[in-house]
Parts: sequence; C-alpha cells; structure tokens
Amino acid sequence: MGEFTPAEWTRINALLDADPGRYGFPARRDDSVILSSFNIRKLGTLKTKSDGAFRLLARYVKATDLLAIQEIQDNLEALGFLKDLSGDRYGLAVSDVTGAIPGRDGLIERLGYLFRWDTIERTEVASDISYDRSAVQDNLLTHRLDFGEALKTRAAEVAAFDAEKAAYDAARAARKRGEDVEVPSRPEMPAFKLPHFLTFIRSPYCCSFRVKPLGPAEPYEFLAVNAHLLYGDASAQKEERRAEFFALLDWIYTRVKKQDRTYHLNFILLGDLNLDFDDPIEDRKEIEGFIKLIDQEFLKSKRAARVNFPFFDAHPVRGADWLLDDGTPGPFRTNARLDQTYDQIGLFVHDKRLPNHTANARAGEVEGGFDYGMFDFVRLFLDALHGTDATINTLSRTQRSRFFAKFEHDFSDHMPLWIRLPKPRPGM
Repeated sequence: MGEFTPAEWTRINALLDADPGRYGFPARRDDSVILSSFNIRKLGTLKTKSDGAFRLLARYVKATDLLAIQEIQDNLEALGFLKDLSGDRYGLAVSDVTGAIPGRDGLIERLGYLFRWDTIERTEVASDISYDRSAVQDNLLTHRLDFGEALKTRAAEVAAFDAEKAAYDAARAARKRGEDVEVPSRPEMPAFKLPHFLTFIRSPYCCSFRVKPLGPAEPYEFLAVNAHLLYGDASAQKEERRAEFFALLDWIYTRVKKQDRTYHLNFILLGDLNLDFDDPIEDRKEIEGFIKLIDQEFLKSKRAARVNFPFFDAHPVRGADWLLDDGTPGPFRTNARLDQTYDQIGLFVHDKRLPNHTANARAGEVEGGFDYGMFDFVRLFLDALHGTDATINTLSRTQRSRFFAKFEHDFSDHMPLWIRLPKPRPGM
C-alpha cells in the first residue's frame, strides 16, 4: 500500500487552500449547515491511515455539521482520533458491529455520525433498521421454491469447493514431501447469492437530529438513516443489491407516512448504496419508476412526503464537468475510479422549508441557500501530482496504478457528498 510523501501532502493542502471551490470543498457559513456522507475506507486502527490522510479527513469533518460515515471498523481507535483532531465541538454516535457474526471472519463494520454540537442537536432516537422475524419468514415462505433451488445450488457449490480444497491441500502436502506434483490454484468459495431480498446485509443505523434555528423559528427535525448496502460484481448480487435498496426506500416511506407515530416527520438517507450507475439515464429511470410507484399510493393522502435525490440530477453548474456519453451534463461520479455513483443522499420530507426535487435546478444560486456537491479529492490529488491538465484518461496504465495506490487505502476510494441547507429562520 502506498501513500503520499510529506512534500506531496504539503502541495495538496496548498492547492486546497488556494481554490477550495475547484474541488467542491464546502465552505463553512453561519447561515447554513452542511450534511454529508462519506465512506472512509476501513477506518479502524491508527495504522490504517497516514498522518496526512488523518489531517485532510479532519479538515473535511470541520467543514461539515453532520457527517454520516460508513466502513468504520470494529476497532474505534481511528474514529476516536479523527474526532479529537476535529475538535471538541464535535459529538459522536456510532452503531455496534453489523455485517457478520462477531468473533468470526466477515465484513464486520460500524456506521457512525460526527456532528457539530453548536449547530446540530442530537435528539432521543438511535436504532438499527431491520425487518422482524415474521417478515423474514413470510418472505421465505412466499418464495420457498426459489430459496429451495438456491440452497440446492449452494450445497453443490460447497461440495465442489470441499473437493477442490482437499485436492489443493493434498498437492501442497505432497510438494512439501518432495514429490514432483502440480499444485492447482487455491480454490475460492463463491459468494452465496440470495434469489430475493431477505434482510439487510448490514443493518442501517438511524439517529434523530435537530438543526438549530437562527432566531425564533422552528428547527428542522429529522431522522438520519446511515446505510452501507451490499456490494458485488456478479449479476445476481446486483439484483440483490437493488432489492435491498428498494426495501430500504419502502421502509422509509412506510415510516414517513405514519406521521402520528414516527419520532420526527422528516427522514434523510445518507450512505454508500452501492448502486450501479454506469448508465445514469437508464438506471435513473428504474429508480424513479419505483419511487413514483410508491408515490401513487402515498400521494392520494395528505400523508405524502416529498422525495428528493439530488445526486441523481446533474448539478446546474458542476454537472458540466461530468458529461454523459451523449455530451449532456451528468451526475457526479462518487467512486475514485470516476465511473459510478455509489453514494447518495435522499430527502423524504414533510417540512416545506426543505428542498424538493425542483430545487435541484437552482442549487447554489443563492449564497447560503440550498446546494449540493462532492469533495472531488481525486481532482485535487491529480493536480498535485500530475498538473491541472491531467485526467485519469491521460495517465498511462502504470501511472494510474501508482496514482490510485497512493490514496485508495490510505485516504478512501469513495468521495464524500454534501448538501447545504439554510438554517431555519423567521419568515421561511
């Protein structure tokens, strides 16, 4: 694993000082708050990040008022250090481990929030999101034939793996005894692909917050939902991931609809949803179609919530930097390789002071008004190492490999998203 030299970090920070707007770095303002989502790759022990990476991460934290973090590891040492670097104005809420059985190997991680006490107030709710056993049982029963076939396929995969592993171990043992035998490649157990959504691979983490007002006005109150959904390249895993995303939307819609029972009337989803967005036009149509399908039921009543996923839209100014294949402005690409929009922020709101989807076309028009963006640290790192004319495509294959090795593990392989909301005030 590589990392930047101290001289390179100095150059990086100097460029960010000189022109933060070029890189989508949000400016702190007294009249508004920044809510953000950031998958900080494997934030675990202090050894997982360099000093330069921690300093830049803390610099970003201090630009935000609420930061939802994904991929926090079981060891909270690095998260605690990041909180300390950010200053005593920041509070912390973090989940217990999710994603695997504690004590066994697996993708165990936590989800957490760093929030600025003087602008954001924690309220009383904190909970994982899950489906109860009866829902899981009903799902298994409804799709029992599909699950049965999947289990049969899995049993055959396990038997084949066991046979290949036994042959591999025997060949290695024979080679150690000095026998002239060919050792096959080490076998890998294929991932188990569920035929239907069963439950979340990692339980989303929900916390309630309140944005403090300017003057005598009602605060914004909302439940933040921090999610890190399934990742995988196989086609069946893509289908399962979409089912997981739609199940999470359905859960939020159901809670938002119950205005007389939910703790706060507004929900804000922040997370790494791992959505395949390599074809933004078609992918967006599918997601919007699902949202409209649910709206058809909810919009018939006064219980309807307004839904806004601003990062499905091209930003009215910065969208020109993210062109689609047809040359039209497109949405931000949030992974370091610049070909997917895995990360999202979604608003499900009853408070009419919060932006609906029509506000996206006017984002950033008013200083301190609604805006959304992405801290493009890939552009920052490219400028620092290869000059302002460089792009990922102008680098050779060797240069690209060395470039990504400098930061994908040390800093992150996802870029943080943010939205700006004007603080509540009289007359809004």
